Amino acid sequence: MMRMRTIVAWGALVLVLTGLPLAVAQEAPAEPTPAAGDQPADLETLAGEDLDVSSIEQILRGDQQVLEGEFFTYDPAGRRDPFRSLLEGFEDVEGPAAAERPPGLAGMLVEEVVLQGIIQTPSGILAFVQGRDNLSYIIREGTQLYNGEVKTIEPKRVVFRQQTNDPKQLKPYQDVVREIAE
Repeated sequence: MMRMRTIVAWGALVLVLTGLPLAVAQEAPAEPTPAAGDQPADLETLAGEDLDVSSIEQILRGDQQVLEGEFFTYDPAGRRDPFRSLLEGFEDVEGPAAAERPPGLAGMLVEEVVLQGIIQTPSGILAFVQGRDNLSYIIREGTQLYNGEVKTIEPKRVVFRQQTNDPKQLKPYQDVVREIAE
């Protein structure tokens, strides 16, 4: 009985705060008179107190704006925002980051170099590649590119280890093989 009275009192408080008429709150079924130890919660007593209802009003206004389609906000509270892409922060290399690349071979992507030839020398195997600037470069194992490096050079092919920023892959790199066309 005490619990029912508390629920009705809170319901009446919500009705008062939302501006609905009190006649709606008074339509609730009549309750038996309280016991001597119970204290009744009048609507006048609750409405007469100075209650800080600014947060409730702010929530109600926000709900109304969301329902009207005005805006939506999310407070992640230190957690990752589930509504943002996992790929965000990994810039597209053709975007603004392309202007910040170093000059020469060190500023070229693995996709931008074309294998021209492979030569055997006494000091090891070397390869000739043509860059995006239409210049030829000599590469050897360990040569760094913008998004990878030369892993191995074999008599008919070159293997590049390209760094990837894909969170769905298990390895942070992939091997790209370029072969000489006969």
